Amino acid sequence: MKIMVVGEEDAFQKHLLKNTLEAIKEIGCECQLEVIHDIKEIVHFVESQGQIIITPALIVDNHILCEGHIWDKEHIKHYLMTVTK
Repeated sequence: MKIMVVGEEDAFQKHLLKNTLEAIKEIGCECQLEVIHDIKEIVHFVESQGQIIITPALIVDNHILCEGHIWDKEHIKHYLMTVTK
């Protein structure tokens, strides 16, 4: 499973990243985590995906879970447990 946190390194992105890391750790999910916070990398990612992404965004296996807001840890855990079954 590939998990991406996309967004400039600000308080919102850091909070989403923290929640994601805690969720991964608590459920023992084996995954590849990528954090894209450099604006040039974000622009390149958006162009390569062919869609607009409002940051911060949480993406799991190319599926956008949330964008423009922050999921709490429990919501992230619930989703990850659902897709890893």
